[in-house]
Amino acid sequence: MLIKNTQELVNFIHAIGTPPYVALDTEFLSEKTYFPQLCLIQIAHGNHAAVIDTLADIDLEPLIQFLMNPKMIKVFHAAEQDLVILWNDFKLSLMPVFDTQIAAMVCGFGDQVSYAQLVKTFTKTRIDKSSQIVDWSKRPLRDRHLEYALADVTHLCKVYERLHKDIDKRGRAPWVAEEMQELSETKRFDFKPEAQARKLKLRNMTPRRMALLHGLVTWREERAKTQNIPRGWVIKDLALRDLVSNPPDNLKDLERARGIGGNAQGRAGQEILSTIKKARELPLSECPVVPDNSADEDINGNAIVLLRALLTHVCDKNNVAPKLVASKSDLEQMTLGVKTRMSGGWRRDLFGGLAERLLMGEISLTLSHGKIGIVHRQ
Repeated sequence: MLIKNTQELVNFIHAIGTPPYVALDTEFLSEKTYFPQLCLIQIAHGNHAAVIDTLADIDLEPLIQFLMNPKMIKVFHAAEQDLVILWNDFKLSLMPVFDTQIAAMVCGFGDQVSYAQLVKTFTKTRIDKSSQIVDWSKRPLRDRHLEYALADVTHLCKVYERLHKDIDKRGRAPWVAEEMQELSETKRFDFKPEAQARKLKLRNMTPRRMALLHGLVTWREERAKTQNIPRGWVIKDLALRDLVSNPPDNLKDLERARGIGGNAQGRAGQEILSTIKKARELPLSECPVVPDNSADEDINGNAIVLLRALLTHVCDKNNVAPKLVASKSDLEQMTLGVKTRMSGGWRRDLFGGLAERLLMGEISLTLSHGKIGIVHRQ
């Protein structure tokens, strides 16, 4: 069913009623914009399924009010981008949510299992992915594209029901609830200059250079938002690195910076120089703190090897994806005595407690017939 006007949407919502859950997905374009362009919203429960054309002359307020029901679970697969789009476009914070990709990791399907694989496992159906790369803004929509879009939610219902039953059987509902609560936090979508700065991986930084870097990435972010273009279209990472390492004093110097090109001219060039000037004049006490990476030298490589072996053993034994339990960074931080997400919750019960005991020498690992075992010392 393709919904192209408000009355059709209202009729569909009335027909679907107040189900315990709905399966949701979105189709969008993001190659040429800062904010992804929402083209379709797919929704399904039971015998009801629809593709909502968000580019048509349609008021989506009835759908927004419907999805705000706090008693109805909103089911996605790999929900991150869908949640970002719904927040950006409608300030819609969906709770509760259920991500079948995360749930599948809890149930031993490995790291980042695909939707197609879950559908094949639970429904014995193969999804035709030939329409996966489509310009969803083009109209009219072709039948095969609509069928593909609908399949993203109709099979998702069965996947959700099977995973939900498996999770309850394993007694891991609290694990999933903890992960889904974190997924629903909209503060994750806020721009953080320190996060962008880390991605540039600049060395020999000082507080003054950190102030300049934060200022430039914030300027780029705001300009990309205002013009609704990708960050890299405003100024590329290469140019940012050069501006921080060799800050120009004037437009002539700015023109010589790598990757600046036409950005040196007009308003953009003046804004870059203004940002540099503000960073230079910022009191040192207000400059960002330079991340202390000296502790990295203290990371014990042997301890990491043992922790990884323990993580593999625990996850194999409990049939859960290692990536969900602990990342490389988590293990490194543990060796430094820093609190991590393994310090509490279900991760501590499953792995964190054992990891701490291993680091303290209270347990050790053995290898017998190719399998890792744990020895509890007296």
